[in-house]
Amino acid sequence: MEAVATRERHMKRAFVWGPAILTLAVAASCAALSGRPADGLADSLRINQIQAVGTHNSYKLAIAPEMMKLIADRSADTALTLDYSHRSLAEQLDAGARQVELDPVYDPDGAFGDPLGARMLAQQGVDVPVSDRAVMAKPGIKVLHVADIDYRSSCLTLIDCLTQVKAWSDKHRDHTPILIMINPKHTPLSWPGATPVKPFGRQALDQMDADILFVFARERIVTPDEVRGSHATLREGATSGGWPTLADARGRVMFVIDDAPQRWGPYADGHPSLKGRVAFVNAHNAPDAPEAAIFVSNEPIADFSLMQQRVAAGFIVRTRADADTREARTGDTTRREKAFASGAQYVTTDYIWPDPRFGTGFTVKLPGDAAARCNPVSAPAGC
Repeated sequence: MEAVATRERHMKRAFVWGPAILTLAVAASCAALSGRPADGLADSLRINQIQAVGTHNSYKLAIAPEMMKLIADRSADTALTLDYSHRSLAEQLDAGARQVELDPVYDPDGAFGDPLGARMLAQQGVDVPVSDRAVMAKPGIKVLHVADIDYRSSCLTLIDCLTQVKAWSDKHRDHTPILIMINPKHTPLSWPGATPVKPFGRQALDQMDADILFVFARERIVTPDEVRGSHATLREGATSGGWPTLADARGRVMFVIDDAPQRWGPYADGHPSLKGRVAFVNAHNAPDAPEAAIFVSNEPIADFSLMQQRVAAGFIVRTRADADTREARTGDTTRREKAFASGAQYVTTDYIWPDPRFGTGFTVKLPGDAAARCNPVSAPAGC
């Protein structure tokens, strides 16, 4: 069962919503008495009627200090934006994250076992950690942030990452559904001598589906076919109550390819409305496409009204509460507040725990460390 924090812990959080905490505590108490799951949400709610927190680049480990200096010597701004990391996927899920993000790199040649940055430092007599060379030398879809410099991951392959999520899911079968974002990499580092990166095209997308189904049985996945149902298009299904209820979705995962339409287009070719596919696609720049169901809208201030409209229409939206370490360094909560108020079902952060180096206490959590709550825009009255 998903843990619900005590009221005393609520008061210690930097992110306090006052009356909302009491509401959540009452809901949790009622859940315990009624036998409902510990998130306190009614099983009749549909998954587009809830709100949860997720993590950005969830696999990313800290860059070694020597590597960070190498990066900063070329671009101090780039170094600042890369200066964050995450604990294991299981720890993030334990802490209430219900969305994780993976950055796959198509690697049929096993080309990422000898990072340029590590070679450059070795020439200076400096050794830095590198990923398991034996694993990286094998063909397959790898998971990393920036090849050659920001390559350290808590799971090195897509199958490994998904296996870790499934292991956690198997131990928590009543969990709120987990959205797994797939953010494919297409371009190499711009430094001379960088490792080439192959575009994540049709062959890679087909391999992605195969890897997903290698780890998760189809019935453990909320698929586009399920949401479309008897409707002509996925878009119609999403806006006509096609999302499953929590009763049907607990213990399951769903996938979205976070990429531009021209990149995910091959995934939909031959699969109208993503028929037969396991992942949804980011429709932010293709809102009228028959495949539109999930929108990745990363600017909750600029796109606030549009995001609210899309949530109210029945779509699922993911947004970001912080970016590039800015909010954590300054303590500015404006973006975080807008992200939650937008109704985005998944609010993503690099700071599910605060970074003590910055001294701001900035973190992104639902009140009471809840895994999910009623959506402020799309939930029915009385939720």
